[in-house]
Amino acid sequence: MRKLLLSGLIAIVGVVAASAQKPGYDPVKAPYGHGQDSVDCRLNLSLMQTSAKAEDYTGALKPWISVYENCPASSKNIYIYGPRIFKALYGAETDAAKKKEYLDKVMEVYDARMKYFSEDDAKGTILAYKAYDYIELMGEQTDQSVVYDMLNEAIGEMKDKMNPLDAYSYFMVASVSEYLKDNSKKDRYITDYFNVVGYVDQAIANARAANDESSADYLGMVKEGIVKGFVNSGAGDCKTLTEYYADKVEPNKGDKVFLNEVLDALGSVGCSETDLYFAASEYLYKLEPSAGAALGLANKSLRDKDYETAVKYYGDAARMETDKNKASDYMMQLAGIFSNQRNFARARQAAYDALEYNPNNGDAYILIGQLYASSAGNIFPEPEKAGLVYLAAVDKLQKARSVDPSVASEANSLINRYSAAFMDTETAFMMGIKAGESVFIPGWIGETTTVRLR
Repeated sequence: MRKLLLSGLIAIVGVVAASAQKPGYDPVKAPYGHGQDSVDCRLNLSLMQTSAKAEDYTGALKPWISVYENCPASSKNIYIYGPRIFKALYGAETDAAKKKEYLDKVMEVYDARMKYFSEDDAKGTILAYKAYDYIELMGEQTDQSVVYDMLNEAIGEMKDKMNPLDAYSYFMVASVSEYLKDNSKKDRYITDYFNVVGYVDQAIANARAANDESSADYLGMVKEGIVKGFVNSGAGDCKTLTEYYADKVEPNKGDKVFLNEVLDALGSVGCSETDLYFAASEYLYKLEPSAGAALGLANKSLRDKDYETAVKYYGDAARMETDKNKASDYMMQLAGIFSNQRNFARARQAAYDALEYNPNNGDAYILIGQLYASSAGNIFPEPEKAGLVYLAAVDKLQKARSVDPSVASEANSLINRYSAAFMDTETAFMMGIKAGESVFIPGWIGETTTVRLR
């Protein structure tokens, strides 16, 4: 019975023109129409809404057609319930041609919504909902080029103000799908990627400025998915990005936005030690010193074994970095370099600098502990006192796990190893050293610790 009724309504649906509007209708001055038309419009709106709210989309269809045809600017509900009605018809239909008619009608309703209610909702938002309904109805048959066109226009309109937020993800899925189907679209996909990541980054900043942490967190997950997709797509490897930007850096050496894009792009795929990365860093640093540019120059200095210059640029990068965790990581990179050179004092200082930016950086304390342990045989003239140096090392490891639970496993492993090297009770007795007393560790360490024995 339901099927017969739906089939009987097809003729009604078919007469609704794409630009349905009664002759002489004034959507601005008289959105409900005049006289009896106004009465009919209000009555049919009520009938449509009552049926649609009850999910009686068959009952909602006829009054919906009336208001859509005769007073299309009277209520936004025409365009909210319209897609629901035709999606229900689509789901109940088996004839492919008729399903196509219902799909087209859903798309048409969104176009009409943009015509009559563009001031209520942003065009980009309406386009996104249009794309979502298209994807829902088409399922596995979705043509990603259609989705791409809708969402490209939507995001182009709204940029960092896109709503709904997940439109960024749907757009990038369409973009990468089109690239994987046709590799000639690689450049377009790469451009889309960096444009969208830039919009999402700004959208996150907007959300945090408005104390909307929920949206900021959600956008963070959206970005993470987009980045993973880019890295896994094959479009974003070091070789590809280097080739993509190779002939673009020199002509754009005065464009700060572009140079930042290059550094972010190459850095995201671990391509930060190439001549192209260094060239972009130098140009950007001259235009506007920044953390990213300073880090690039630091890496270049390391490659050239110009360690003093590297120290300068790492320090500059950390000072200009707005993310304190990243700034701390920069100083830890420097600490690691000094450690490899066995310049323990400078390595420790760099680790302490890292802690200035992030007091909970457990890796910094672990490194200091390891530096102390590596020096154990060279601090005291008496080899028997080497165990005292391990006390200072364990102090740092205990501090590491107390400020940063994520390093607890590594810290505990080292504590067990170094504790086994503590001075034994018999040796301590012979040297007049007692458990619990304070002892000064001389040399470059220069710290006081408490005696523990094994």
